[in-house]
Amino acid sequence: MKNRKPESALIKTDLTVKICPFCRELAPVLVALLCSTTNVRLCRCVCNRVEEFCVFLVFLTFDQYRTNMASFSRGTKRLFFIKLFIITVPVCSGFPEAGVFMEKPEANVFLHRTRRANFLFEELKAGNLERECIEEKCSYEEAKEIFALPQQLEAFWRTYTAVDQCKLSPCKNGATCTRRFETYACKCANGFHGHNCDKVRLTSNGCRYRNGGCEHFCREFPDRSYVCFCAPGYRLDKDNSTCLPQVKVPCGRLQILFSPRVINGLICPKGHCPWQAMLSENNIYTCGAIILSEQWVLTAAHCVWRKPAHLFNVTVGEHDREIFEKTEQHRRVIKVLIHPGYNKTSSDKDLAMLKLHRPVKLGLYVVPICLPAQNSTISRTLANIRQSTVSGWGRLSRFGPPATILQRLTLPRVPLQECRLHTKLNITRNMLCAGLKTGGRDACEGDSGGPLVTYYKKTWFLTGVVSWGKGCANENLYGVYVRVTNFLDWIGNIIATN
Repeated sequence: MKNRKPESALIKTDLTVKICPFCRELAPVLVALLCSTTNVRLCRCVCNRVEEFCVFLVFLTFDQYRTNMASFSRGTKRLFFIKLFIITVPVCSGFPEAGVFMEKPEANVFLHRTRRANFLFEELKAGNLERECIEEKCSYEEAKEIFALPQQLEAFWRTYTAVDQCKLSPCKNGATCTRRFETYACKCANGFHGHNCDKVRLTSNGCRYRNGGCEHFCREFPDRSYVCFCAPGYRLDKDNSTCLPQVKVPCGRLQILFSPRVINGLICPKGHCPWQAMLSENNIYTCGAIILSEQWVLTAAHCVWRKPAHLFNVTVGEHDREIFEKTEQHRRVIKVLIHPGYNKTSSDKDLAMLKLHRPVKLGLYVVPICLPAQNSTISRTLANIRQSTVSGWGRLSRFGPPATILQRLTLPRVPLQECRLHTKLNITRNMLCAGLKTGGRDACEGDSGGPLVTYYKKTWFLTGVVSWGKGCANENLYGVYVRVTNFLDWIGNIIATN
């Protein structure tokens, strides 16, 4: 397509009302003496607003009137001004020249839009923005014929070829997306903010008050906003606080819905401690363990200290150790990873990860426990819940035999300062204490490596791992557990890299 000079039909010797050939039938435009094609096109096509166009054009005409009519007499100037005013007012106010009502043929000029010639003889026509770039996709060369100034051309082409990012639906939570030059803007609904409206507007207390209303985890940001998020296997519901399971067996949720009456309150009903695993050495029960996933369990480091992996087996779905219940699954241990900071003397960082030779099958009696999330306030929330539950097949008394049926016990957690004061033991910040000051109820030998779990809004979270204690259920001597929230990085890295 060869280049052509811009159409100069707008240069007239008198004042008339025409349709702009560059913005045809979009709005009536005033054609005045010395009003150049370039100025009209720049004003109407770039601004694309009738009000701005009219103001610009009237200003342009008045300016030209002052500079180019100086040689005329005062009477001629007044006559010219009156004529200009009479024609300009109906155009810029949106009213037709003849009044409010028009004949049908005249009205159709403004109300009826016809497609431009875009097939035969198109090459013979002057460049037209609507015909070449709106009704059909135009090339850079075609746009170049429409715009006379390079600045206009480049500004139009950048906008014309920019990707509409609103089509990707970047705005969340019912926000409205508006296209901007090379970007987008989101108008957020009430209660949300952020570039994508993905952050909940902070209340007076944020995550500090009732975990921000989040069912699982609440995360605060430096700009004083917060968001709720969920444990793996769940997704956030539309209310931005509730967590909905997305897998058949999500972590921390009991699959057994009924709660049978138990005469002895210490027995854990079958299926009510489904994250409990049993660790055996040479087929002899030694410690408890905790199901984290289909192929990983967590236990205490002292249970596997300096022993090869092939000596150990893990059983899940177990309830009564003396009866085959058809729910048990046995797996060999193929890898033992003890925390590198474990101190056998002080029992600090008493944790070990065990990898099974093949995954276990999750179901009614085998459920992984949920781990608290890093960079969230859930650990603070769980710490404010006074009661936690410990389970295992440990001894029922200090010198008694191990339990044959899985036991569970609800215990209050004890602040570190109180634990140190009464036990006179070396309790580090990697530990936590639980039990009764009066004694009588406690974890005991054989429970080591088992779970201490806390219930929050329909989900169980791992709070501690049974580690050590002085005696069993003695007065002023609490049970000591590994504080799991201090080791989430280590646990996550092992699962991710092994």
